[in-house]
Amino acid sequence: MKLNLLDILLPRETKFFTYFSEQVGVLLEASKLFRNMVANLETLSEEELKNCLAEIKECELRGDAIEHKIIEELHQTFITPIDREDIHTMAINIDRALDILNSVSRKIEIYAIRQVPANVRRFAEIIVEISGEMAKLVVALRNRKDISTCTTHMHFLENKADDLFHQSMAELFRDNKNPIDIIRLKELYEHLESVVDCADYIGKLVRGVVVKQG
Repeated sequence: MKLNLLDILLPRETKFFTYFSEQVGVLLEASKLFRNMVANLETLSEEELKNCLAEIKECELRGDAIEHKIIEELHQTFITPIDREDIHTMAINIDRALDILNSVSRKIEIYAIRQVPANVRRFAEIIVEISGEMAKLVVALRNRKDISTCTTHMHFLENKADDLFHQSMAELFRDNKNPIDIIRLKELYEHLESVVDCADYIGKLVRGVVVKQG
């Protein structure tokens, strides 16, 4: 991205990058909590499970607060570092990923799931990895370099999650004879894929920002 005269005459507020870093940091924290929860689901006591769920919910609430702060600041900022609609879209999609992750966690509690297939744990690993890559992407966007490296890897992870989703669906309907378990796990897989899709959408959005700013 090249520097133009407007950047010198009218400095743009860079606080939005700080907010995005905080927001993605919370998503990464929640992703790691979720990964640890599903990895140890069979051995967690009821109290330990409730504590895990409470920690993920707390992340979701912190993410909401940051998203609201970003929207408030948009109304009060004259010159933004990237287009306003792109800032708004990034904020709501990062927040959406957090919301879905919290929803998946709650489904595990509501459905009384205490054992998950290995593919759920694999999804959790992908979500941690793509959240970490998104954190790098925010830094890259702020510094205006290495953006393509981040977005390419994020898209690779999204393709990996797509393949895992299709594999999981095939195994679910082939190997499971209990229709209730099929319904429960199908919903989990769909939500987990949606978290990855939200992250990949951010990568595609940032690619568009690069094209617009040159």
